[in-house]
Amino acid sequence: MLLVTGSKILVCHRRLFPEDPPRFFVGSVTACEEGVVKATGFSWTRDPSRGFQRKGDRRTKLIALASGTVIVYELPGEIDPEELDIEQPGGQAVVLTDGAKFSMDLAERLPGGGV
Repeated sequence: MLLVTGSKILVCHRRLFPEDPPRFFVGSVTACEEGVVKATGFSWTRDPSRGFQRKGDRRTKLIALASGTVIVYELPGEIDPEELDIEQPGGQAVVLTDGAKFSMDLAERLPGGGV
């Protein structure tokens, strides 16, 4: 398996309908077995009036990698999931960042308005 215990991951839940809010999970892998990853970290959901909000409690999730309902990104190993935040600096921009060295564009549209 490509992911190992200690790998840092970003999980993007696929939106099945246009009105589905974007949902994300960032955490550390605690176990991997036959296409299923167990990870502990934090979930974010989008509130229409306040933007992305991190749920306050740490969660442990079992993620079926072959389900077709998630996209999983491996993050740099030095990332601390507790220090990450999702910001919306303006327009349709959505960025996962630690506020210092790490930044990842999560926007669903390409710069310049393309899809």
